[in-house]
Amino acid sequence: MEKVLGIVVPYRDRESHLVKFIPHMTQFLKNINHKIVIVEQSDEKPFNRAKLMNVGYDFLKNECNYFCFHDVDLLPIEEANYDYVETPTHLARLLDYLGWRVHYEELFGGVTMFNNEDFEKVNGFSNEYWGWGGEDDDLRLRCVKEGLKVDKRMNKYKSLPHRPAGPHHDNYENNRNKMRDFRDTPDNNYHKEEGLNTLIYETVSVENKVDHTIVKVTL
Repeated sequence: MEKVLGIVVPYRDRESHLVKFIPHMTQFLKNINHKIVIVEQSDEKPFNRAKLMNVGYDFLKNECNYFCFHDVDLLPIEEANYDYVETPTHLARLLDYLGWRVHYEELFGGVTMFNNEDFEKVNGFSNEYWGWGGEDDDLRLRCVKEGLKVDKRMNKYKSLPHRPAGPHHDNYENNRNKMRDFRDTPDNNYHKEEGLNTLIYETVSVENKVDHTIVKVTL
Protein backbone atom coordinates (compact mmCIF):
# COMPACT_ATOMS: atom_id res chain seq x y z
CA MET A 1 0.00 0.00 0.00
CA GLU A 2 1.26 3.47 -0.87
CA LYS A 3 2.10 5.54 2.19
CA VAL A 4 -0.87 7.76 3.04
CA LEU A 5 -0.80 10.12 6.03
CA GLY A 6 -3.94 10.70 8.06
CA ILE A 7 -4.08 14.05 9.86
CA VAL A 8 -6.53 13.87 12.77
CA VAL A 9 -7.58 17.16 14.38
CA PRO A 10 -9.74 17.18 17.54
CA TYR A 11 -12.00 20.20 17.39
CA ARG A 12 -14.65 22.31 19.05
CA ASP A 13 -15.33 26.07 18.86
CA ARG A 14 -12.03 27.06 17.22
CA GLU A 15 -13.24 28.35 13.83
CA SER A 16 -10.70 31.18 13.77
CA HIS A 17 -7.95 28.56 14.03
CA LEU A 18 -9.48 26.12 11.57
CA VAL A 19 -9.71 28.68 8.75
CA LYS A 20 -5.94 29.17 9.07
CA PHE A 21 -5.01 25.55 9.76
CA ILE A 22 -6.59 23.95 6.69
CA PRO A 23 -4.95 26.10 3.96
CA HIS A 24 -1.64 26.08 5.81
CA MET A 25 -1.53 22.29 6.14
CA THR A 26 -2.81 21.69 2.61
CA GLN A 27 0.04 23.77 1.22
CA PHE A 28 2.60 22.39 3.66
CA LEU A 29 1.75 18.78 2.80
CA LYS A 30 1.37 19.32 -0.96
CA ASN A 31 4.10 16.74 -1.67
CA ILE A 32 2.77 14.13 0.79
CA ASN A 33 -0.24 11.94 0.03
CA HIS A 34 -2.55 12.78 2.92
CA LYS A 35 -6.11 13.08 4.20
CA ILE A 36 -7.26 15.57 6.84
CA VAL A 37 -10.19 14.78 9.13
CA ILE A 38 -11.54 17.32 11.60
CA VAL A 39 -13.31 15.47 14.40
CA GLU A 40 -15.77 17.86 16.01
CA GLN A 41 -17.29 17.13 19.40
CA SER A 42 -20.95 18.15 19.12
CA ASP A 43 -22.24 17.40 22.60
CA GLU A 44 -22.11 19.42 25.82
CA LYS A 45 -19.75 17.10 27.67
CA PRO A 46 -16.27 18.33 28.64
CA PHE A 47 -13.91 18.31 25.66
CA ASN A 48 -12.27 14.90 25.20
CA ARG A 49 -9.26 15.47 22.95
CA ALA A 50 -7.97 11.90 23.24
CA LYS A 51 -11.26 10.18 22.42
CA LEU A 52 -11.70 12.43 19.37
CA MET A 53 -8.25 11.28 18.19
CA ASN A 54 -9.41 7.67 18.45
CA VAL A 55 -12.52 8.54 16.46
CA GLY A 56 -10.40 10.12 13.70
CA TYR A 57 -8.19 7.06 13.54
CA ASP A 58 -11.23 4.81 13.38
CA PHE A 59 -12.62 6.92 10.53
CA LEU A 60 -9.45 6.80 8.38
CA LYS A 61 -7.67 3.60 9.43
CA ASN A 62 -8.58 1.74 6.24
CA GLU A 63 -7.39 4.59 4.02
CA CYS A 64 -4.16 5.64 5.74
CA ASN A 65 -1.19 3.71 7.10
CA TYR A 66 0.32 6.35 9.34
CA PHE A 67 -1.27 9.07 11.40
CA CYS A 68 -0.49 12.49 12.79
CA PHE A 69 -2.60 13.55 15.77
CA HIS A 70 -2.54 17.31 15.44
CA ASP A 71 -3.85 20.23 17.53
CA VAL A 72 -5.59 22.87 15.42
CA ASP A 73 -3.64 25.78 16.92
CA LEU A 74 -0.17 24.57 15.87
CA LEU A 75 1.18 25.38 12.41
CA PRO A 76 4.45 23.77 11.22
CA ILE A 77 7.11 26.11 9.90
CA GLU A 78 10.45 25.78 8.13
CA GLU A 79 11.48 22.19 7.36
CA ALA A 80 9.09 20.29 9.61
CA ASN A 81 9.17 16.60 8.72
CA TYR A 82 5.90 14.68 8.22
CA ASP A 83 7.38 11.63 6.50
CA TYR A 84 6.45 8.08 7.52
CA VAL A 85 7.56 6.95 10.99
CA GLU A 86 8.81 3.52 12.06
CA THR A 87 8.12 4.23 15.72
CA PRO A 88 5.91 6.62 17.77
CA THR A 89 7.32 10.10 17.25
CA HIS A 90 6.74 13.49 18.87
CA LEU A 91 6.84 16.32 16.33
CA ALA A 92 5.95 19.49 18.22
CA ARG A 93 9.27 19.89 20.00
CA LEU A 94 9.99 23.59 19.41
CA LEU A 95 7.25 26.19 19.88
CA ASP A 96 7.50 29.91 19.21
CA TYR A 97 5.84 31.00 22.47
CA LEU A 98 8.39 28.95 24.45
CA GLY A 99 11.31 30.63 22.69
CA TRP A 100 12.01 27.53 20.57
CA ARG A 101 12.98 25.54 23.66
CA VAL A 102 11.89 22.01 24.53
CA HIS A 103 9.31 22.46 27.30
CA TYR A 104 10.27 19.15 28.97
CA GLU A 105 12.08 16.15 27.60
CA GLU A 106 9.21 13.66 27.85
CA LEU A 107 6.73 16.01 26.17
CA PHE A 108 4.40 14.05 23.87
CA GLY A 109 1.55 16.47 23.16
CA GLY A 110 0.46 18.87 20.45
CA VAL A 111 1.56 16.94 17.37
CA THR A 112 2.35 13.22 17.55
CA MET A 113 2.79 10.60 14.82
CA PHE A 114 2.24 6.83 14.73
CA ASN A 115 2.12 4.11 12.13
CA ASN A 116 -1.05 2.03 12.32
CA GLU A 117 0.62 -1.05 13.74
CA ASP A 118 2.07 0.80 16.72
CA PHE A 119 -1.13 2.74 17.39
CA GLU A 120 -3.05 -0.51 17.49
CA LYS A 121 -0.38 -2.05 19.73
CA VAL A 122 -0.82 0.64 22.39
CA ASN A 123 -4.62 0.44 21.95
CA GLY A 124 -4.78 4.10 20.94
CA PHE A 125 -5.48 6.89 23.39
CA SER A 126 -7.46 6.46 26.57
CA ASN A 127 -11.11 7.51 26.19
CA GLU A 128 -11.36 8.55 29.84
CA TYR A 129 -9.58 11.94 29.94
CA TRP A 130 -12.33 14.56 30.03
CA GLY A 131 -11.07 18.14 29.95
CA TRP A 132 -7.47 19.28 29.72
CA GLY A 133 -4.51 17.38 31.11
CA GLY A 134 -2.79 14.01 31.17
CA GLU A 135 -3.94 12.30 27.98
CA ASP A 136 -0.71 12.89 26.03
CA ASP A 137 1.46 11.64 28.91
CA ASP A 138 -0.81 8.60 29.16
CA LEU A 139 -0.24 7.90 25.46
CA ARG A 140 3.54 8.07 25.88
CA LEU A 141 3.33 5.69 28.84
CA ARG A 142 1.34 3.25 26.69
CA CYS A 143 4.27 3.22 24.29
CA VAL A 144 6.76 2.64 27.12
CA LYS A 145 4.69 -0.17 28.64
CA GLU A 146 4.47 -1.86 25.23
CA GLY A 147 8.25 -1.64 24.75
CA LEU A 148 8.09 0.81 21.85
CA LYS A 149 10.90 3.26 21.25
CA VAL A 150 9.60 6.84 21.43
CA ASP A 151 11.35 9.10 18.93
CA LYS A 152 11.26 12.85 18.30
CA ARG A 153 11.75 15.29 15.46
CA MET A 154 12.90 18.81 16.19
CA ASN A 155 10.09 20.43 14.21
CA LYS A 156 9.19 24.08 14.77
CA TYR A 157 5.62 25.33 15.18
CA LYS A 158 3.84 28.65 15.35
CA SER A 159 1.08 28.68 17.95
CA LEU A 160 -2.14 30.51 17.07
CA PRO A 161 -3.40 32.80 19.85
CA HIS A 162 -5.88 31.19 22.20
CA ARG A 163 -6.96 31.25 25.82
CA PRO A 164 -4.61 28.91 27.65
CA ALA A 165 -6.06 25.64 28.87
CA GLY A 166 -5.32 24.89 32.47
CA PRO A 167 -6.10 22.88 35.59
CA HIS A 168 -9.28 24.80 36.45
CA HIS A 169 -11.92 22.20 35.71
CA ASP A 170 -13.68 19.49 37.67
CA ASN A 171 -11.90 16.55 36.03
CA TYR A 172 -8.34 17.83 36.22
CA GLU A 173 -7.30 16.04 39.42
CA ASN A 174 -8.91 12.80 38.27
CA ASN A 175 -6.98 13.04 35.00
CA ARG A 176 -3.66 13.68 36.71
CA ASN A 177 -4.20 10.95 39.31
CA LYS A 178 -5.10 8.45 36.61
CA MET A 179 -1.94 9.27 34.65
CA ARG A 180 0.30 9.20 37.74
CA ASP A 181 -1.06 5.84 38.88
CA PHE A 182 -0.43 4.47 35.40
CA ARG A 183 3.11 5.85 35.49
CA ASP A 184 4.02 4.87 39.04
CA THR A 185 2.46 1.39 39.26
CA PRO A 186 4.56 -1.12 37.30
CA ASP A 187 1.79 -3.70 36.98
CA ASN A 188 -0.86 -1.17 35.95
CA ASN A 189 -1.57 -2.20 32.35
CA TYR A 190 -5.10 -0.89 32.15
CA HIS A 191 -4.42 0.32 28.60
CA LYS A 192 -4.84 -3.21 27.28
CA GLU A 193 -8.49 -3.10 28.33
CA GLU A 194 -9.35 0.53 27.53
CA GLY A 195 -8.76 2.51 24.36
CA LEU A 196 -9.51 1.67 20.74
CA ASN A 197 -11.11 -1.60 21.84
CA THR A 198 -13.68 0.22 24.00
CA LEU A 199 -14.32 3.21 21.71
CA ILE A 200 -18.01 4.14 21.52
CA TYR A 201 -19.33 7.22 19.76
CA GLU A 202 -22.17 8.34 17.51
CA THR A 203 -21.61 10.04 14.17
CA VAL A 204 -23.86 13.09 13.75
CA SER A 205 -22.73 14.11 10.26
CA VAL A 206 -19.93 13.76 7.72
CA GLU A 207 -19.13 16.72 5.47
CA ASN A 208 -16.65 16.11 2.66
CA LYS A 209 -14.89 19.24 1.47
CA VAL A 210 -12.25 19.66 -1.23
CA ASP A 211 -9.23 19.36 1.08
CA HIS A 212 -10.63 17.95 4.32
CA THR A 213 -13.52 16.14 5.95
CA ILE A 214 -15.47 17.30 9.01
CA VAL A 215 -16.94 14.49 11.12
CA LYS A 216 -19.28 15.65 13.88
CA VAL A 217 -19.74 13.19 16.72
CA THR A 218 -21.22 12.83 20.15
CA LEU A 219 -19.21 11.02 22.79
